[in-house]
Amino acid sequence: MGVGHCAVRLTRRYAASPEEVWGALTESGSLARWLDPSCDVSLNGGSELELAEGSIVVRVRTLEPHQLIELDWETDGEPSVVRFELTTDGNGTTLVLDHERIDERIGMTYMQLWTDALSRFQP
Repeated sequence: MGVGHCAVRLTRRYAASPEEVWGALTESGSLARWLDPSCDVSLNGGSELELAEGSIVVRVRTLEPHQLIELDWETDGEPSVVRFELTTDGNGTTLVLDHERIDERIGMTYMQLWTDALSRFQP
């Protein structure tokens, strides 16, 4: 019997412009603070995100500055898909994080990891 999949969706609103939220989402120094403080993280030419631990391979699928970044997120086996979408919301920005095609056996782990990461996220 095959492994099922699940998804995580988190929505956050920030009192910052989409440009400011985008910068915090994608700039090297900021990524290390919120995504994984124990890693050296960099976004290389808009095509690959490398985590120093090497346990996760992340490739950019779609990149629309100030609006959308979609990533293949591969640990062991089949990649899942992580999507960050930004929309203007009054004087601020709404960020929606969708992580789809997660192995259902580790879905709750990813829910906690993303919740923790977004608690460190500051535009």
